[in-house]
Amino acid sequence: MKLSIITVNLNNLEGLKKTYESIVSQTFTDYEWLVIDGGSTDGSREFIEQHQDKFAYWCSEPDKGIYNAMNKGIAKAKGEYLNFMNSGDIFVCKDIVKKVFSEQYTTDIIYGLQLAKEGNHIVPINITKKLNWYELFCKTIPHQASFIKRSLFMSVGVYDENYKVLSDWKWFIEAVIYHGATYTHYPKPVSFVDGGGISSTNLLSLERKRLIPEIFPKNMSDEDRGVFIKLYFIRSHKWAYFLFKALGVMAWKIDKFKQKYFSKKSVMSYSR
Repeated sequence: MKLSIITVNLNNLEGLKKTYESIVSQTFTDYEWLVIDGGSTDGSREFIEQHQDKFAYWCSEPDKGIYNAMNKGIAKAKGEYLNFMNSGDIFVCKDIVKKVFSEQYTTDIIYGLQLAKEGNHIVPINITKKLNWYELFCKTIPHQASFIKRSLFMSVGVYDENYKVLSDWKWFIEAVIYHGATYTHYPKPVSFVDGGGISSTNLLSLERKRLIPEIFPKNMSDEDRGVFIKLYFIRSHKWAYFLFKALGVMAWKIDKFKQKYFSKKSVMSYSR
């Protein structure tokens, strides 16, 4: 089987219905669908039971959070690649999965663009074709627009359940940078994400501060760590980014960090 789609849900019946319509309308058929519900009381369980013939596996029981639910799905999945399409999120069109897998891949991760609504605008969430530590620190691979080899979870490990919103960000950094996972960029929109949910809360910034010391190279000096965080601030503010880029400071500083800490040779030179 080529693909396992894993959907986690908790008291989001209307979102689950949207995701259901998106997945069952796909023209791609070589997939299984797993629904992990956290013991919903809003009618989600009844909806799942009503349509259980569409699911290879489903459960509705209390869990320890989003990533605990995703890890349950990983444990039950049988596909070569896994996609995580949360309730409320959808594929951009009925042919997109078929288009993605019209090519033969050997890479560990396939990732496309993701669309999200910001106010009255639809904006693309994307990351560069060539990934490096700095890009993955500033952004992340769009989760719902990615297809991850199931075997990669065996070598990297599953999602860290100590985090509520950023464990996939941490996982992608560890997979690509520290485990050398291969990847392919699919240059078109794959998914449209629901703007709500836990990831839109201030937990995002709180968890980032907590997570940074874990994913920084242990051999980075305190001085360099401080400079790197300042670079991240610059990257996060467009006016500062374009000013420093125009002055040539950005590229020089980033190249210094890449060579010193994030090249393949330097990553392999120390143990995490």
